[in-house]
Amino acid sequence: DNTWSPFPQLVSTERPDRVVSMMNLGQVAILSEGSPQALLGPATAAEFFMSPEDYYLNWLLGSTFRVIRLLSVLFSTFATPLYVAVLTYHYQMIPKDLLAPLITSRVNIPFPPILEVFFLELTIELLREAGARLPTKVGQTLGIVGGIVIGQASVQAGLTSNILLIIVSLAALASFTTPVFKMANTIRVLRFPFILFAAIWGGVGLMVCFCFVMVHLLRLESLGRPYMFPIYPLRFNELSDSILRLPYNMMNLRPANAAAENKKRFDKKEAVKNKDIDE
Repeated sequence: DNTWSPFPQLVSTERPDRVVSMMNLGQVAILSEGSPQALLGPATAAEFFMSPEDYYLNWLLGSTFRVIRLLSVLFSTFATPLYVAVLTYHYQMIPKDLLAPLITSRVNIPFPPILEVFFLELTIELLREAGARLPTKVGQTLGIVGGIVIGQASVQAGLTSNILLIIVSLAALASFTTPVFKMANTIRVLRFPFILFAAIWGGVGLMVCFCFVMVHLLRLESLGRPYMFPIYPLRFNELSDSILRLPYNMMNLRPANAAAENKKRFDKKEAVKNKDIDE
C-alpha cells in the first residue's frame, strides 16, 4: 500500500502453524515457487510482535512475554536518543547520584554525545552485518570477541563512555526480541532519525519525531486494512489478541473486518454437544 514506508506491511514466516492460524482469521497467504517464505496479509503492527509460541503457553505467560517484547522495542528505539537529549539539553534530569559517574566517564571524551552515539551504533551495525554474512561459527565468534574488544578499546581510547557502551549493548539486545526480522530491521533504522532529532531539539525533537512516526502509522494501511488496527480504529472486541493474549474462550470470534459468514472460530458448547471436538 505504501512503498515509501520503512514499516513492513506483510508478515513473512516459514512456520506452517502461523500460516494456518492467520488464514483461519481471514487473512491471505502468498506462496512463491522456490521460496520457503510465506507472506501473510493484511497485517497489523501488533502481529509483528506476536510469536507462535505465545499460543502454546498459558495466557498469563504468553501475555507477559508479549508485553516484554513491546517494552524492549520501546527501549531499543528511545534509549540512545534519550541519552543524547539528556546530555545535550536536559542536564537537570540526571539524578545526583548518577551525575558523578557520568561526568567521570565522559571527562576524557572529546566528542559531543551525538558523534559518540553514532560511532557505537554504526559499530554495532557493522558487527551485525558481518556476523550475518560469515559462516555461523565464525560469525558468532566475531560478534562476541569483536564486540568485547572494540568496546573495551574504544572506552580506553576515550572515544566513548562506558555508560553509553552499556546502553547501546542493551538496546541492541532488546532489538533482537522482535519475532519477525522485517520489523527488527525497521527498528534498527528508526533509531537514527530519533537520534538526529534529539541532538537538534532535545526532548522536544524526540516528541516531534515520535508524532511524525505515529501519524505515519495511523495513516498506513496493509491491503486496505488500517495498520494500527484494533487500536485505531478502536475495536474493543479485537483487543483480546493484540497487546495481550487473553484466554481462548475470549478469542473465539473471527475479526470483524474479515466479514466471515461464520463469525465464531470455535464454540465449545456446540462441540461438546455434538461430540465433535476434533473438528
